[in-house]
Amino acid sequence: MTAPTHSPFHQRLMHALRSWRRRAAEHRRSRADSQHLASMSDHELRDLGLGRSQVQALIERDKY
Repeated sequence: MTAPTHSPFHQRLMHALRSWRRRAAEHRRSRADSQHLASMSDHELRDLGLGRSQVQALIERDKY
């Protein structure tokens, strides 16, 4: 017995859905990380080697 093959349309659709799902998960993770960095104290940021002014630049860089 052979496995059924999917049509090219079905394959493209599944690829598009997986890609959208991956991008959505990355966006949620990036947003959570951004919120966490923004909520940290100056002392906590300094422990990471970051200044408050660098947080926005990191957030903007991760958007692209």
